[in-house]
Amino acid sequence: MNRRTLLVLAGLLLFQTCILALVFTPQPHSGGDNAGYVSLAHSIVDRGTYQELWDPAEPQHTKYPPVFSVLLAFAILLGAKSWGVLKLVPAFSVVLAVAFSFLWAKDRRGLSMGLAVALLVGVSESVVYYSQWILSDPTFLALTLAALWALHRSSIPEKPVEKGGGGILWLGLGLALVLLAYLTRSAGLPLAVATFLWLGLQRRWKGVIGFAVVVGVPAFLWWLRGRVLGGSDYVSEFWLVDPYQPHLGSIGPGELLDRLSGNLGAYVFQIPFLPSLPLGVGLALVSLVGWIKILREKVGPAELFFPLYFGLILLWPQPWSGDRFALPLLPLLFFYCGAALEWLLVSFSVGMRRGVMAFLILVLALPAGYQWSRMAKAAGVCRELTRAGRSRECLSPAQGEYFALAEWAGLFLPEGASVTTRKPRIFYLMSGVKAHSVPLLSDPDEFLGRIRDSGSRYVSVDLLDMVSGYYVYPALQGRISSFCGLVEIGELGTQLFGVLPGDLGAGPPEGGQTLSRCPAGMMGLDPNPRGPVQGWEIPLLVE
Repeated sequence: MNRRTLLVLAGLLLFQTCILALVFTPQPHSGGDNAGYVSLAHSIVDRGTYQELWDPAEPQHTKYPPVFSVLLAFAILLGAKSWGVLKLVPAFSVVLAVAFSFLWAKDRRGLSMGLAVALLVGVSESVVYYSQWILSDPTFLALTLAALWALHRSSIPEKPVEKGGGGILWLGLGLALVLLAYLTRSAGLPLAVATFLWLGLQRRWKGVIGFAVVVGVPAFLWWLRGRVLGGSDYVSEFWLVDPYQPHLGSIGPGELLDRLSGNLGAYVFQIPFLPSLPLGVGLALVSLVGWIKILREKVGPAELFFPLYFGLILLWPQPWSGDRFALPLLPLLFFYCGAALEWLLVSFSVGMRRGVMAFLILVLALPAGYQWSRMAKAAGVCRELTRAGRSRECLSPAQGEYFALAEWAGLFLPEGASVTTRKPRIFYLMSGVKAHSVPLLSDPDEFLGRIRDSGSRYVSVDLLDMVSGYYVYPALQGRISSFCGLVEIGELGTQLFGVLPGDLGAGPPEGGQTLSRCPAGMMGLDPNPRGPVQGWEIPLLVE
C-alpha cells in the first residue's frame, strides 16, 4: 500500500470518526434487539454461556449468532457499564466498514472509485444512524466488506505477498471473515453461498475444500446446536403474514408476491438516505447497468452476493423490514453505479468525467449530510441533558416512564419475581427482574391463563406501541377481579399490575367493581439496597 493510499485512507477514517462523534448519543434505543445483545453479552461474561437470562427458564439462545455478543462481552470485561460505552462497538464497526469499502473499491477500480464509494458509504444516513445503536448490522457490514476485499485479493496469486498477492493467505483470511460475517448475522448466508459458487466457477477446488473446512464445519455446528436445543421460531416467524400478529397465519403464493413487491418498492423507491423517488430509481437502474457490465468482464464474489442478498431482503417480513437490512448493498450500489458512469462517460475527457462524478457525489451526499446534521443536533441536546443529570428527558415520555417502571421493579419487587411485559429484555437489563413477553392473545381468559401458566405474577401496561391496547387492556377490563394495582409511573398511565391467584375466567366485572390494591406480600420486604443508577448506566451491569 503506497503512501498516497495510506494518506487517503487516514483522511477517510478521521472524517468518519468526526461524523460519528458528532452524532453520538448516550441514550438507549427502544428496540428490544439492543437489549437482547447486551443480555447475551452479560450471559457470556457472567456465566460463560449463551443463554437468555432475561427469561425465567433461562433457555440457551439459538436465534442470533454469537460474534456481536462476544464483542460486547469483551467491552464489558474492559469496564463498559453503560449504553453509551457499549455503542463504541458498532461505531468502530462503521469506521472499519468505511475503510474496507475504500480498500475493496480501490483494488477493483482505482483510487478515485475507492474514495467515492467510501465517502458515500460514510455519509449515508442509514450507516450513520445505525452507528448510534447496539445492533449487529454495522459489524456485519464491516465483516462483509472485509471478506469481499480479502477474497478479491486472493484472485491475484501471481503477485508476491509483499506486493499484495499471496492468494492462499488472502483466501484463508477471506474465508475466516465470511465465517465471522455469517456468525454475526444469519443474513450472511448469501455471502457464504456466493463465496462457494465463486470458488467453484473459478475451479479453485482446493479453495472449495478450504471453504468446507473453514466455513462449512463451524456453520454446520452452529446450525446443529440450534436443532439439538430445539431451535428458535425464527424460520417459522419468517413465513408469517405478520410476526406480531400470528393469528393471521402464514403467507401463501399471493401474499408472497405482495411481500416481494412491497419490499421491492421500499428498497428501490426509498433507497436509504435518498430524499426523492427519481434519485432512488435512477441509482437503482444505473447500478444495475454497472453490475451487468462488471459481470460480463469478470465475476467476483460481490457480483454473486449482490443478487443473492437482495433476494433475501425481498423475502423479509415487511414488519421486520428496514433500511438496516440494506446496509451491505449500499457500497455495492455505489460501486456499480460508478462503474456504469465510467463506461457511459468514456468518450468524455478525464477532467469532464471527474467533474461529472464529483457533481453526482455531491447530489447524493449533500442530502445525507443534511440528515446526519439533524441527528448531530438531537444527539448534542441529549448529551447536554445527560451532563445536567436529566438523562431521561432524552427519551420520549412513554419510553422514559417504561425505563422508570423497570427500575422501580428492580428496587421493590421480591426476589424471584417475574413480569409479563412488552419489552422483556429491556425490562431485565434495567431491573434484574426476569420477564416474559406479552402473550399475543386477544381472548382475556387465554391471555390470563398464559400468564399464570408461565408463573408470572405481574403484568405491565405501557404506551410504547399498540401491544398493550391490543392484548393487555382487554384482559384487564374483562377480568378486573383477577388483577390488582401495584404502581403507576408518570402521567401517561404506565403501570404495573399484580396477577391475583384464583380460578381462570372470573367472569366480567360487575357493576361498580374497581381494581383492588395489591396485598403487601407482592412487594419485597426490603428495597434493593443498590438504589437508582446514574445517567445511562445499565443496572444489571452495575450490580
